[in-house]
Amino acid sequence: MANLVNFGNGSFVSRTKEIDRPNSFSSIREVPASTTYEPTGSFTNSAFLIEAGTNYTLHPQDGDTLTAGLVTGQVYNIQLKKVVNGAGTVVQLIK
Repeated sequence: MANLVNFGNGSFVSRTKEIDRPNSFSSIREVPASTTYEPTGSFTNSAFLIEAGTNYTLHPQDGDTLTAGLVTGQVYNIQLKKVVNGAGTVVQLIK
């Protein structure tokens, strides 16, 4: 005697492999001009970009302070622990 399983009533193990997409991000947080921001546990970034301006002080999680020489619109895969923006500068934190 055969056991018949109706559609939707049987157990099934998915065999679809989850695709790992390196350099893909899930959310962005904007740090507006004339603002100091320190990311917390609820939003720990993994990258950033300078959207506009050149008046910034960026503190990487491990390393020296960045104050100049970054290209606007370029994504940098560096985790920041503090962002200090001057007038007219906008930084996007990427997670």
